[in-house]
Amino acid sequence: MKSKFEEVLDARCRMQDDDSRFPDVEVPDDEKIWKGISAELGKTRRLRIGLLSAAALILLLISSAVTITLVIKQRGTTDSEYSLLNVSKQMGEEEAFFRLTVYQKMDEVKKSGVRVDDYNEMMDQLRQIDLQYQTYIVDLQELGNQPKILKGIIRCYEMKIRVIEKTLNEIAKTKHNENEKHIL
Repeated sequence: MKSKFEEVLDARCRMQDDDSRFPDVEVPDDEKIWKGISAELGKTRRLRIGLLSAAALILLLISSAVTITLVIKQRGTTDSEYSLLNVSKQMGEEEAFFRLTVYQKMDEVKKSGVRVDDYNEMMDQLRQIDLQYQTYIVDLQELGNQPKILKGIIRCYEMKIRVIEKTLNEIAKTKHNENEKHIL
């Protein structure tokens, strides 16, 4: 004996198997539908690969252009780099001394443990001095060994050293004040 549930289930199964009850309804061709879906997916993949390839090509072109520009710029600066050594050996040695002093002072600032944000003002002042230095170097190349130009170049180095020393003094004061606060 079948339960009521089993009878209803059997009736439904018979209705699904009987295609004659709905003559106007077509049975979908599953295989054709899946082929269409696969074809659409293939188009999407090809489109995505095409877009990724185009993006990679553009990125490659941009990076190549930047590299070429940097190489040309670097060659230009090394070929035309001019310093006080071009004037005389003694002036070149003096410039080397100042460069070393500036490097050592900057190293002290970096080793002080102060954040870069804390000495942004110093970096701005050094950039301005560098711009003035570059102007003097161009003048030296164009006008030759002029005493005013040579003094200006040396003055740029002296100003750099003063700016860095001022920053070092401020760092020392700040650290001293922090130590006093911790003691109190």
